[in-house]
Amino acid sequence: MALAACGSSGSADADAGAAQAGTAPSLGSGKYAGDDLTRPTLPAARGPVLHVENTYTYTVQVLDAMTTLSMPSDPPPPAGTTALVLLLRVEADPPERRITAPIQHLSIDYPSRSQDLNQYIGTVFDGREPYLTEDQVLFGGDGAEGVDVLEANTVYYTWAWQLVSEKADLEGASLCDVSIAGKKNCIPVGTIRTD
Repeated sequence: MALAACGSSGSADADAGAAQAGTAPSLGSGKYAGDDLTRPTLPAARGPVLHVENTYTYTVQVLDAMTTLSMPSDPPPPAGTTALVLLLRVEADPPERRITAPIQHLSIDYPSRSQDLNQYIGTVFDGREPYLTEDQVLFGGDGAEGVDVLEANTVYYTWAWQLVSEKADLEGASLCDVSIAGKKNCIPVGTIRTD
């Protein structure tokens, strides 16, 4: 599974694909250097915005969702489980503030979650990739470095995942802020594809 560039399979393949399509190759700085050619894009944000209020306030939107058995930086999901992976758009709220990269007080809620809980399946995200700018996601390849501080007036993207049962009922899954006990603050995940 390639988490960068929404389905691209590694920087060498992405570079070759970009060259064949006539776009700029992957650059170390993660900047787009195309001329008048069509610039690749990320998927459009789905539905509403999730406002998260914690030590730092920020907004989150879902761009993509998939189940996969291939994890880039964690061990593979244990037998009987799969990873539900989301591509998220994250921005400080208000955008004029710098913030420390949000601690993941987020969870994917779905109809069978409470009955699926076990030593592998929990209630919050199990992991995430670094926060990257759009150009880093599209053109930075495997060498793109993420940040610990999100700069003001800059949108960042990250892949985050949660282990779920292979038999989980994911119909109507939601992305939720779980930082405030007893408060339901969720947005729909939308269509979930299989990697």
